[in-house]
Amino acid sequence: MAALLLPNEILSMSAQAARRLVEAGDGDGALLYLALLERGGDEEKAAAALRWDAPRFDRALRRLSALGLAQSGGSAASAPQVPGPESASSPEYTRSEVNAALEREPDFQSLYREMERALGRVFTDNDLKCLYTLYDYLALPSEVILTMTAFVIREERRQRGSPGYLPRMPRVQREGFRWTRLGLDTMERAEEYLRLQERIDRREQAVLSAVGVTERRPAVEKEREFIAQWVEAGHSDELIRLAYERTVYQKGGMNWPYMNRILERWQQAGWRTPEQVKAGDKPPKRQESRPGRAGPADFQPSRERIKKNDDWLDRFLEQQQKKGD
Repeated sequence: MAALLLPNEILSMSAQAARRLVEAGDGDGALLYLALLERGGDEEKAAAALRWDAPRFDRALRRLSALGLAQSGGSAASAPQVPGPESASSPEYTRSEVNAALEREPDFQSLYREMERALGRVFTDNDLKCLYTLYDYLALPSEVILTMTAFVIREERRQRGSPGYLPRMPRVQREGFRWTRLGLDTMERAEEYLRLQERIDRREQAVLSAVGVTERRPAVEKEREFIAQWVEAGHSDELIRLAYERTVYQKGGMNWPYMNRILERWQQAGWRTPEQVKAGDKPPKRQESRPGRAGPADFQPSRERIKKNDDWLDRFLEQQQKKGD
């Protein structure tokens, strides 16, 4: 006989929470999330129900927090909470915790070996802690971590102009926090992001040329952020060049935020080509008076009209005064 479920015995979760738990593939995290939901977010009651030891419970809670499914007090989160800067929020793992993970978790052990090969060095204790932060605290899948590492290597070589340069793990960890804030925690999202970066790479030099950069160099971080916005918006090089000319005319030189506002305004107006901008973004024409007919700026009242108006005003004031008396 099926159990009768009363209204207060039914739990509900958002589809977004369910997707994140499934994509993370973390059984402990899913169990803890359900326990927190069932016990109204009470961390102690959830721990008692699960009967886990403290390290296991803490690991699961950190993973839920990294997924945006738990708040700092242990309660199940209704809105995603994204990890902040690593210096403010990342845990300080001990060497014994990391070594235990290497012995207990084959996936982490395999990831560690692949990362050593990718970065061309034997990992130090600090390197391992950085890697375990990505794997355990941020709960990024191993394939995402490897894909992200390849992206960091490519970007660092491009920025430095050094084809053999290999970054260190702290740099990869910083990128991991950035990817987490961007929601790039699955291969599908990571691949979509990388496709966008490839489009930006193909356009970068053309856009820099359109905004007056004559030497061939990679865009710095802030420049690339604006370029990414313009590429995503679908702005052509010709439209960008016109916005640059308007910016220089108004500001006397290049101003990236000002130019970005110009392009945003044109996009809101539906102007996608230089021709549309030139047709729609014109200053109002000055009204010219017709020959033989006085315009608003040319009209001058006669002495007779001025006197007539003054007389009328005197009579009006005199009448108002009598009414008041």
